Amino acid sequence: MEKKERKKKSPAQVLRVTINRKQIQEKNSTETFLACIKKFGAEDVAALSDILVEGLPLVVPTKDDRLQMRQLDKHWFVCTHMPTKIKKSFLERIAKQLGVNVKIEIL
Repeated sequence: MEKKERKKKSPAQVLRVTINRKQIQEKNSTETFLACIKKFGAEDVAALSDILVEGLPLVVPTKDDRLQMRQLDKHWFVCTHMPTKIKKSFLERIAKQLGVNVKIEIL
């Protein structure tokens, strides 16, 4: 029986986000994404009804096992299973809707 070759993961990308002249850059894009959502305010992000991942809200109060989610704090869960480019796009949309000035770079 031939062994199937697994697709190699691309190298990890890092997001650097500047919000109101304060830079956020964690060890990987997921950690930066979560830190930015905390900075924006999870409740405010959850209230944005058009920020959806596969038809489900990006930020929710209870974990949904259909999506890979990370717990943000004791009240909120965030879907994190997406490429870095999509995380960047979500952060740009969230910032625009909340009226926050951001600069987002993929390193």
